[in-house]
Amino acid sequence: MSQISSKDIKKLRVSTGAGFMDCKKALEETKSDFDLAIDWLRKNGISSAKKKISRIASDGLIAINSTDNEASIIEINSETDFVARNQEFQDFVSEISKINFTCKGNLDEINATNYKSTNDTVSNFLVNLISKIGEKINIRRSKYIETHDGFVGTYIHNIEKDNMGKIGVIVSISTKLSKDRIYDFLKKISMHIAASSPVSINIEQLDENLVNKEKEIISEQINDNTKDKRILDKIIEGKINKFYNEVVLLEQNFIIDNKLKVSEYIERLEKELGSEIIVKDFIRFKIGEDLE
Repeated sequence: MSQISSKDIKKLRVSTGAGFMDCKKALEETKSDFDLAIDWLRKNGISSAKKKISRIASDGLIAINSTDNEASIIEINSETDFVARNQEFQDFVSEISKINFTCKGNLDEINATNYKSTNDTVSNFLVNLISKIGEKINIRRSKYIETHDGFVGTYIHNIEKDNMGKIGVIVSISTKLSKDRIYDFLKKISMHIAASSPVSINIEQLDENLVNKEKEIISEQINDNTKDKRILDKIIEGKINKFYNEVVLLEQNFIIDNKLKVSEYIERLEKELGSEIIVKDFIRFKIGEDLE
């Protein structure tokens, strides 16, 4: 029988919450196959294993790293807000945010990178951190954007620490204006995206399936055979435009001046500053979004 390493036992304990001897036994019985060892623990009624596996890490922090022309954003989850406010967790998030920027949002590269000056990869360091803190911690998702003909803007909502919070936005624009002349707009449009949660920049970028689904829902809501088809088409058109107003960035009412759509605000600003401004890309992360 091959010798079971303490490192493998520790990894299994962190993943399952089971005791040392239970994990050792599970690895022995499954010839150190990690996934089979988890199954063995569950089949043998090690309740802590099942409990640990079913935990959902839906709190944590969003972190951003940026320059004038590049920005990265990452979501790192913990189980509770208590851990999200823990200094050691925040130091980890800060370091991973820097690595994320270097790796341009590639999660596989992030996990394979050495953590600070240690010989441990991020992935291995995380196992030790989970063991120390006692909660499930997960590097969930990351993105990176850059522009070669403009600038990027960033915004963090519900700030816990520098460049960390519960909602994060990075946005890129194309313009010939200098950074100081466009800075105020970058901040405002980033705040708007954080508050209004658009799905796309313009109507053309919207997923066609999403639009068709919305049209089907609207048709079912107003289905009335006694009405003229032209009237029904007008009603559907009006409701679809309202849908666009809710989910498309340029069609949304601008939070800074809700009498104007975002597109209208940009047009007014272009005339005022004498240069074209094009929103090229944006990423919005909200902590725990879509986790159940």
